[in-house]
Amino acid sequence: MCDKHHCFIIPPHILEELAKRGNTSCKKTLNDTHRILQKRNNILNNLMVRQVEEGDGDRLIYDCQNLSQQRVELVRKEDGAATNDESVDKAYDTSGYVRDYFKDAFGLNSIDDNGLDLISNVHYGKDYNNAFWDGDEMTYGDGDGKEFKDFASAIDVVAHELAHGITQFLANLEYQSQSGALNEHFSDVFGTIIKQKYLKQEISDADWLIGDTVVTDEFPGVAIRSMKAPGTANDFDSQPDHMDNYYSGSADNQGVHINSGIPNKAFYLSCLEIGLDECALIWFETLKSLWRTADFDDMLDVILRVTENLQKENKVCGTAREAIEKSFSEVGLAKVVA
Repeated sequence: MCDKHHCFIIPPHILEELAKRGNTSCKKTLNDTHRILQKRNNILNNLMVRQVEEGDGDRLIYDCQNLSQQRVELVRKEDGAATNDESVDKAYDTSGYVRDYFKDAFGLNSIDDNGLDLISNVHYGKDYNNAFWDGDEMTYGDGDGKEFKDFASAIDVVAHELAHGITQFLANLEYQSQSGALNEHFSDVFGTIIKQKYLKQEISDADWLIGDTVVTDEFPGVAIRSMKAPGTANDFDSQPDHMDNYYSGSADNQGVHINSGIPNKAFYLSCLEIGLDECALIWFETLKSLWRTADFDDMLDVILRVTENLQKENKVCGTAREAIEKSFSEVGLAKVVA
């Protein structure tokens, strides 16, 4: 769960660095995070006792009218006609695509597997430089036009944030240290999978970037993160791609956005060996088997066990386990033999 920082697509350290360079919109966005965090903490603290209601995963799109509050005006709902607002229609289309992907690929009934409505808020705040999942719904800023632009239009951003919701209901990975890095990792994994599906790309055609379409030409970089080459996406990208360079400091909630680069690189390498679809199945089944405090070693143990079981069921290729073990070894994560 995200219990110390909100599940935002733009990490706090990037907003901080841009604020230091004089971007007042990034400063204001950063200042708003504490208020939003309080709401999410309340939701997560009551997760086990929340009333479960069966639904159909309907989409509801609200226009925040540039106010810093959600659900100001309902402007489109399931099966409703398109509007003249690109952000509204993009949020509707992309959230539906993400919902349908998880249903078709894994039989998941919306993000909680009980048909939870997909509520999206667009035009949140003024020049708001972020998008977030708050435990109940999605919210997108328009960006300030200087560093960032319309977050609702980016399929990988939408998929990344909705995947935080799926992680919340399936594993509730604690949002700090390695469990938090895994939380971010799974969102990046399904963000890039769904982006490639949406754009009808082959692995060799994909750029493996997260958030490349929400940054402007003035942003000091090409994207927020890179799955293929962690640490190269922008001037502030300090993601390691190997455990030798693991970040052990206290910033970024003990490196949740930073250290996710390590399993991200392992995922990329695994896809090169066995393909996107088989990796998607393996990673989804692994997520279902993780728990709140799982760390990198725990994930490695689980993913190898899951892969072996899927091989026995002939759902993945016979070389899958070997390929995944090799990929994790290349980033400095190896199974310990007793």
